[in-house]
Amino acid sequence: MRNGLLFLFTFLFTFGAVAQRDLTYRKKNSKVFGGARDFSNYRPYGIQFSIGPNYTFTKMKNETISPDSTYQGQRFRYNQDPAGRAGLYAEVGMAHYPMASPKILLFGNRLLSYVDWGLGVRIHGGKEETIVQKTDASGTNVISEETGKGEFYNINGSARFAAHFNYYFPNNIHFIDNGLGVNGNYRSLARDSLNQSYNGIHFPETQRFNNNLDVLLHYDIAFGWKMRRGYYIMVGPQIPILGLYEWKGGSPKIDWFSSKYYPVTFKVKFIWLFKQKSNGCNTGSDEDKKREKEYQQNR
Repeated sequence: MRNGLLFLFTFLFTFGAVAQRDLTYRKKNSKVFGGARDFSNYRPYGIQFSIGPNYTFTKMKNETISPDSTYQGQRFRYNQDPAGRAGLYAEVGMAHYPMASPKILLFGNRLLSYVDWGLGVRIHGGKEETIVQKTDASGTNVISEETGKGEFYNINGSARFAAHFNYYFPNNIHFIDNGLGVNGNYRSLARDSLNQSYNGIHFPETQRFNNNLDVLLHYDIAFGWKMRRGYYIMVGPQIPILGLYEWKGGSPKIDWFSSKYYPVTFKVKFIWLFKQKSNGCNTGSDEDKKREKEYQQNR
């Protein structure tokens, strides 16, 4: 758990600023950051592709339980110690940018910067160790100890939709991307018999396993930059904040074995806007120019 938190802190501290979209028409001799010169127009939508690792966080400290019962005629106490495992996240979909004049502004930026969606895969993993100590009648002196271990990797098909607010920096290259969305994960059942197996001592009565479908509300925060016109990179975590289904009091946890796991995704997202064909001289219709002017004035 400590290593996971250290990784999260280092990740957030290291990456610091994200890309501004730019749909403006540029002359042939203008300079374009990070890429070749370009004077073509772009459509307000394009492909988005996201990939990265995820990690299942657990409690930092676990309680040792001393039940009012005996095991094999002996008084005992036990501890169930979970740990996270690294997994994988990948998806492909589309991003759509509204071009109409915004109705609501926040900190001088349009409230809805863009929406995106994707279909992909999420692999979540975790492990647990059960330690049982047989004690004397006083419960203080350990006579013997047994351990058991279980581990899992669940493969989920994933669908996601999110709305984003971008806070732009004055250089018009970097921004902070904030996203609020919903994702559904459907677990493949092919590995359940393997993933639910336990090697050694454990307590089946304390175990609980997730349903095969999860629906979560999540929050994205990303830093990124514009590599060139129509091409953007965003880097940051995706954090589940509310479990909608199956309902567990709103917790976004994964129940597996006798423990709880909280998945956080660390992703890199690429957006490529589709080019609008141009002969290099035509700057668009009067209606296109009007919409572009409104966009630049109300960005």
